[in-house]
Amino acid sequence: KTIQTIALLAHLACAKGVWGPHLIVVPTSLMLSWELELKQWCPGLKILNYYGSVKERQLKRRAWTKSNAFHVCITSYRLILQDAISFKRKKWKYLILDEAQNVKLFQSKCWQTLLNLSSQRRLILTNKPLGNSLIEFKSLVQFLMPNLISSHEGFRQLFSNPSTETNDSLIKRLDTIIRPFVLRRLKTNVDKQMPQEHEHIVMCNLSKRQRQLYNDFIQCKSTRAIIQQGNLVSVINILMQLRKICNHPDLFESRPIISPFVFQKYLIQYEIPKFIADIDFKNPYVVHNVEPNDTFLCYRIQLNLQLTKDMFMNTITRSAYQQRIQLTTSIIDRYRNSTIWNQTTS
Repeated sequence: KTIQTIALLAHLACAKGVWGPHLIVVPTSLMLSWELELKQWCPGLKILNYYGSVKERQLKRRAWTKSNAFHVCITSYRLILQDAISFKRKKWKYLILDEAQNVKLFQSKCWQTLLNLSSQRRLILTNKPLGNSLIEFKSLVQFLMPNLISSHEGFRQLFSNPSTETNDSLIKRLDTIIRPFVLRRLKTNVDKQMPQEHEHIVMCNLSKRQRQLYNDFIQCKSTRAIIQQGNLVSVINILMQLRKICNHPDLFESRPIISPFVFQKYLIQYEIPKFIADIDFKNPYVVHNVEPNDTFLCYRIQLNLQLTKDMFMNTITRSAYQQRIQLTTSIIDRYRNSTIWNQTTS
């Protein structure tokens, strides 16, 4: 979706002479990704990544009055709400929303703010099905074409009472109306273009301590009582505790016993797990003692961790080839770490 949108903006600039300004609203975690993709695939466009403190954003807005100060402005849904007055004053050529499920609730303040922005064209991107809820679908259609719902009889019949069951003929007519405005990418369309996926599953048995903690927790009277009560939140909490035990026993009950991990919180130094040592020294993932002119083979590993990310990071801190990005990582740090990650010599 990102590449297709960038291609659209490039076509408008090169073929139509429409250089902007365009506004792209994305979740905070995707602001950096959009900027990098735009600079890579369409370097001729001037990008304004709108973020920072109140004073920093004020300085960036001062450049709005200058002609061709920027072609594309990237910002987040949160900042749209905070600086709504400034964004409403600007006349945008294209208003693009990524992860459009953020504006599905038409009664939300975010949706109302975006709806009132001045733009000649609008585009929404989403990886969610459009038919999960008629109310949500209505909000998306109304955002793109505010006058279509009120002017077309099929929309009025369908949305007048969305809780009632509709007939197939009405849905088919509605699909005919909407189809020209929806570009949907199916898995079957791109499956042949994707590289072959290789999945390698390594089964890990529970250690003696993990098995003991697991059984003791399950057999505990309080645990059995909560399960018998059937309260959903309480049962989910029990599952989370069991998950902690399976991931690492120190997450559930911390005590200084022999473990294959390094956990500096308790000032205990443990040996590196064998599977990490294999990756570190036997496979060409991380290269040590490399001279500047040496030619070597080096792969990148992307680890998606949750509960054990601190433990794992403590284990590999002795290696200089590691970057960490999480929800609390600032945009500047995300930019630096992602740039290092994408470098061919990293």
